[in-house]
This record gives sequence, C-alpha cells and structure tokens, in this order.
Amino acid sequence: LFYGCINYIQYILMLQKKIYQNFLKEIFKTFLVILFGLSLIALTVRSVSFLDLIVDSGYPVGIYFKYSLLNLFGITPKFIPLSFLLALTIFILKHVQDSEFVILWTSGVKKIQVTNLFLSASILVLVLYLLFSIFLTPLALNKSRMLLSNENFNSFLPTIKTQQFSDSFDGF
Repeated sequence: LFYGCINYIQYILMLQKKIYQNFLKEIFKTFLVILFGLSLIALTVRSVSFLDLIVDSGYPVGIYFKYSLLNLFGITPKFIPLSFLLALTIFILKHVQDSEFVILWTSGVKKIQVTNLFLSASILVLVLYLLFSIFLTPLALNKSRMLLSNENFNSFLPTIKTQQFSDSFDGF
C-alpha cells in the first residue's frame, strides 16, 4: 500500500511537470510568433528609410539587405517585453475561458505553483532580453556600420542629380 501511494504521488508529479512544460511551450510559441511579427513590421518600416543607401549613397542592393537584416537585432529587443506581456495575457485568457485553471486547482494544483511557472518564464525572457541587449545588438550594429564603411564607391548615380552640374568623372 505504501509503495502504491509513492507511485501515485510520483505519477501526479510527473503529470504536473508535463502540464507545466506544455504551458511553457505554449507561452513561448506565442511569444516568439508575436515577437517575430512585430519585429518584421518594424524592420519593413525601417528598411524603407534605408532606401537612401541605394538611391543617394550608391551602395549595392546586397549591402542594403545585409544592413537592413543586421538592424533587426536593434529592433527585436525593443519588442521583447511587449511580446511577452501579450503572450502571457493571451495564454491566461485562453485558459480562463476554457476553464483549465479551475480544473487544475480542483485537482490539487496550488495557484502559487502556476504563479511560480509564470515567474520562471519571465526570468527566461529577461535572460533573453539581456542577451540581446548586452551582446547581440551591439555586435550586429557594429558589424552593420563596418559593412557600410568598408564598402568601396562603385556607382556614379549619386553624383548625377537633376539641375546640378557635377564634374566628378573626367570626360563623362
């Protein structure tokens, strides 16, 4: 009888662990989708402002795309807190609407355990935010600046402007 009770308790703990892992997966999937969507929208808007690299400065299209993609690392950390808040809110509203939290609480799971799960997810997102902000963003933005500074002048389009005389090229 004693071993049966221990096996039952181990089974319940394993089941709770699986439920918590499923909760974390669901939260982080939603978080990543929201983060990717918001970052992609902001990157598109910012990339339009980078078009003057091609038009005015004469950089090649490949440099424009590399520069724009490297600036994604500068955009993404700004949306991490908002994305996590939205993901957590969507998760909670979905499970409250489906009465899954009531089922958990009536089966013996304490509310503090679910709160600790949210806290641990928040700490993971904080570590991700710090990783981006401290290491990846400065590295990527520095690389994007180096990309522009190392590129040689290879176009004469910026020297030709309407209603302006430019004698940059001899015999042109």
